[in-house]
Amino acid sequence: MDTNIAIGKVKLKSKYILAPMAGFSDIGFRTLAYKFGAGLCCTEMVSAKGLVYNSENSKLLLSTDNDEPIKAAQIFGSEIPFIEKVLKKEELKKFDIIDFNFGCPMKKIVSNGEGSALLKNPMLCYDIIKCCTDNTNQEITAKIRIGYFNDEKNAVEVSKLIEKAGAKAITVHGRTRDQFYSGKVDFDMIRQVVEAVNIPVFGNGNVIDLESANEMFEKTGCKGIAIGRAAVGAPYIFSVLNGKKATYNLAYLIKSHISKMLEYFPEKVVVNYMKKHLAAYLFGIPNAKEIKAKIYALNTIDDLMELIESRKEVFYRNFDI
Repeated sequence: MDTNIAIGKVKLKSKYILAPMAGFSDIGFRTLAYKFGAGLCCTEMVSAKGLVYNSENSKLLLSTDNDEPIKAAQIFGSEIPFIEKVLKKEELKKFDIIDFNFGCPMKKIVSNGEGSALLKNPMLCYDIIKCCTDNTNQEITAKIRIGYFNDEKNAVEVSKLIEKAGAKAITVHGRTRDQFYSGKVDFDMIRQVVEAVNIPVFGNGNVIDLESANEMFEKTGCKGIAIGRAAVGAPYIFSVLNGKKATYNLAYLIKSHISKMLEYFPEKVVVNYMKKHLAAYLFGIPNAKEIKAKIYALNTIDDLMELIESRKEVFYRNFDI
């Protein structure tokens, strides 16, 4: 699908992209999303300070694969010296796009003045993006919310500054930090951002199917849509949104996911990651409670594979989309 969306010199093949999600946007999940037609997939957010201090966990999160046609990393932080240093790290040089997180609402991030807490200081948002564009030739993008407080929605101001600093695209989650992930998405605020800047804006929030995607496009005028929680356990949502037919079964999804993860992560790490993903893959499957309980007790990949083979009626059932 030629959507004519370009993030700087990087052209996307779909207007639907995978939003970075902590604990879920791992390399296995990203490659699946790309296979089903996502236009762009980004790593889960990585601490700038952690990477500067050579955190092995941070480095692992930045693993990439040849099956990713576009490589994008998301970083977070609030201290300019660390952001300047992280952009010079070898681990980031392979990425086509570096996205900066101004949207995470989690307490442990916000309490450090990072993520969505930065929205309270628009000029710092500008300084951070300017630091990025001054220190790398990679395309810089940003993920924001419509504001921090419910009664102070400053997404337009922040977006203008981010564009002025040289960012090539913005993803706007249509809620404030006060809302976290509940409550109505403010389509009007996303539209105001679209009308205020001259770079692509991706709408984000509560898009779960083609109907809700069309509503996002119609009410905001956004160029593309970032799919978050609706993709967890359902990477095939990108085929649905792109209007392409596909057939899948859970065994294929899970085995593909695990196989890619094992190329980069130790087995113990993969098992722990997959427990969350497996619960999501089984969402909506009748009588899955018993299977989920067994999954949480697993310790090895062999145990998991044995469980899949023992319940073929669940894991090998084909679905057409």
